Amino acid sequence: MSEYHKKMTVMKKKITISLLFISLLTMGYAQDVENEAQYRMGVELDFKIAKGLKLMVAPQLRFDNDFSVDRLQLETALRYKTFGFLYWEANYRRINKPQDDLSSEKFSKYGFSLSAKETYGRFTPALRLRYSNYADDDVDDKQFLRYKASVKYDIKKCKITPSLAIEAFQELNDYELYKMRYTAGADYKLMKNNYIGISYKLDYYKQEYRNRHIISLGYKYSF
Repeated sequence: MSEYHKKMTVMKKKITISLLFISLLTMGYAQDVENEAQYRMGVELDFKIAKGLKLMVAPQLRFDNDFSVDRLQLETALRYKTFGFLYWEANYRRINKPQDDLSSEKFSKYGFSLSAKETYGRFTPALRLRYSNYADDDVDDKQFLRYKASVKYDIKKCKITPSLAIEAFQELNDYELYKMRYTAGADYKLMKNNYIGISYKLDYYKQEYRNRHIISLGYKYSF
């Protein structure tokens, strides 16, 4: 065997061992990650109050892995549009969370946000900065800054509008990154001002080995 073939054989063995080692590490990590699912159903109603000012009312029902009720919540929000592309929002959530002893825990959450959105051709990108005392999960004693970027695409002669989004949740208590949220969804236009939406969200927690998979189905109507 030539010196070249010997070197290639040794290199192949090293690569094989390295790949095997990486695979074992990946398998071990995957086994340690907790994956949980949540299902959401809701309605969003938008009311025009005055020029540039809208009221949003959105009841929602959430289910756990086993389809037991996790919570019922009612969200309201005021949105104000300025300069044609800036949106100011204040929102309030009233949450009812059933307990095992048939009682229920009731609490409130709130948030404030500033968004920028503009349409370029068939693309509508948007950026949002939000302060809230919730992370859209079970954490209820922390405050967050949330940074979101999203884009929608208006398909020509099609009633379906797909969208993608990424959002970072930063804790204000210690300024650590709490989780990342990746979203893919689509809205289907039933008729004027009537939409059905479906989405998939992946919550990737940065401080623990846990992922949450969220499937949402909703109906939206604008008055």
